[in-house]
Amino acid sequence: MIALLDTSDDSTISWQLASVLVAVGVVGLVFGGHLLVSGAVSVAKRLGMSTLMIGLTIVALGTSAPELALNVIAAAGGETGLAFGNVIGSNIANIALVLGLTALVAPIPIPRATLKLGGIPWLILLTLIAVALPWMGDSPENSPSYQRWSGILLLCCVPLTILLWQRDQRIKDENEDVDEIPSRDLLPSVLLVLGGLVLLIAGGRSTEMGAVSLARWMGLSEAVIGLSIVAVATSLPEIVTSVVAARKGVPSLAIGTVIGSNIFNLSLVLGTTSIVSPVILPESGGMIDLFIMAGLTLCLLPLAITGRRIARPEGVLLLVVWAAAITFSIMR
Repeated sequence: MIALLDTSDDSTISWQLASVLVAVGVVGLVFGGHLLVSGAVSVAKRLGMSTLMIGLTIVALGTSAPELALNVIAAAGGETGLAFGNVIGSNIANIALVLGLTALVAPIPIPRATLKLGGIPWLILLTLIAVALPWMGDSPENSPSYQRWSGILLLCCVPLTILLWQRDQRIKDENEDVDEIPSRDLLPSVLLVLGGLVLLIAGGRSTEMGAVSLARWMGLSEAVIGLSIVAVATSLPEIVTSVVAARKGVPSLAIGTVIGSNIFNLSLVLGTTSIVSPVILPESGGMIDLFIMAGLTLCLLPLAITGRRIARPEGVLLLVVWAAAITFSIMR
């Protein structure tokens, strides 16, 4: 990824190859999403777990893999600004873009089960911690940043998250009908999940490489590429999984994937990144990006309390908010 963002001509691939990478990546994403959703629902049936819990755990962890891989590489190369933008931008995209697009396909009910400690309340707490950490302690760079101790603290939240999920594992899904998805034996179902995750990650990576190269051929700046294409590309697995889940009548898997992915992004991805290399808050509006992420996260709480659905009008509004946030970041 660092090579892809290099400005030298040697790192640019032809636009024909870039187009092929995008096409192949999209096909991989679509097939991977279908395999993952079918396998995840079947696993949930066999193990007696809800699809919401499957989304929070297995699917969320798998779809967060691209963010983790990109951030470790970026941090090791000193590109901590890219790493910060990827985590925060992905969390913003997961709520506004992923849920917005999914709501256009089918209304998304926010189950009251997401009010369990390991759901929305835990995500809100982690978000507030992530917002506060850059201003805590002494920074050798004399600027707000996530130091290594911050990364250790965030990483310690991963096992705590798992403990909370174990406590909440009996939560039941609401407003979903999964009868159309056949129940398979456990081993084939697990293989479907693994195969779907591999296709999603590979498809997202292929699409990202092609899209970045095409953007460079179009003359877009590296800042625009990082703020928009990279953040969206690493959120493609969540987008495809959530849209497929909505079409198959399992919207709880979609909301679970978004909540779980955002939790992993803040605890596992940002924590690991900060340990590899301290992440300095970008001066050009990093604080604003944190507040946008926090505001969108807090909006999930009243939806869950009232049991409301995210219908098409709300989905359009979320997409407008995401587009405005990206536009504002680019202009900034």
